[in-house]
Amino acid sequence: MRRSQASRIWFAMAAWLVVAACMGAEPDSEGAARRQKMQTALKPLGSLVGKWRGTGQVRRGVGQGAWTESAEWIWKLDNDSAALEIKVAKGKYLKSAKLVPGKSAGAYVLEATLADESRRVFAGKAAAGGKLILSTTPTAGVGVRRITLTPLHDTRLLVLYESRPGEDDDYARLGEVGYTREGVAFAAGESGPVCIVTEGRGSIAVSYQGKTYYVCCSGCRDLFNENPAAILAEAAAREKAKKSSSN
Repeated sequence: MRRSQASRIWFAMAAWLVVAACMGAEPDSEGAARRQKMQTALKPLGSLVGKWRGTGQVRRGVGQGAWTESAEWIWKLDNDSAALEIKVAKGKYLKSAKLVPGKSAGAYVLEATLADESRRVFAGKAAAGGKLILSTTPTAGVGVRRITLTPLHDTRLLVLYESRPGEDDDYARLGEVGYTREGVAFAAGESGPVCIVTEGRGSIAVSYQGKTYYVCCSGCRDLFNENPAAILAEAAAREKAKKSSSN
């Protein structure tokens, strides 16, 4: 009796563990919806993704005091969140940052680690032409107080850093970095691989069940590899929605 009872308990526990594992493996539909909403909000800035070579100038067109740096933007995607992350090598003002949607439409928040290792949060809204102006609170003080991202086109990006010593002072230019995208880019509308996760430029091949797909960065690659079936289901749902809206 004792052996039979112990066996029943053991099998019950094993069954419970299997069910719990399966439940844990299921994608969180609410989390996935939240991530997709954040992806959609960040999509207008998706062209930032990639590696960039930068030349900085204190004053535009003046070589004195110029410097070079490089940067890489990637998607940072989890099961329930999305962000754009930048890491800067030899950056004069910025070391790394994470860009997330703000609370209102067109608003963004940049959580930045500056070159001196200090951390500062910048917030702002996208302006006409894709320019994004982000300022910190309080706006006055030492160091970087405003960052402006200006995508000129798919292969050029300007990042302006400004200070504001006092509340009664105007913003003063610290320096500006002109970035050129590394590698060969193609313009919107040209043929080329498309990222299965974000629909950006596909540059990294991934595979699932013998079929090859493309992603735009290491963040999308990691998310795809974590649950390729769920990502493909999301892509299929997007395509279905597009067809429905066009009919």
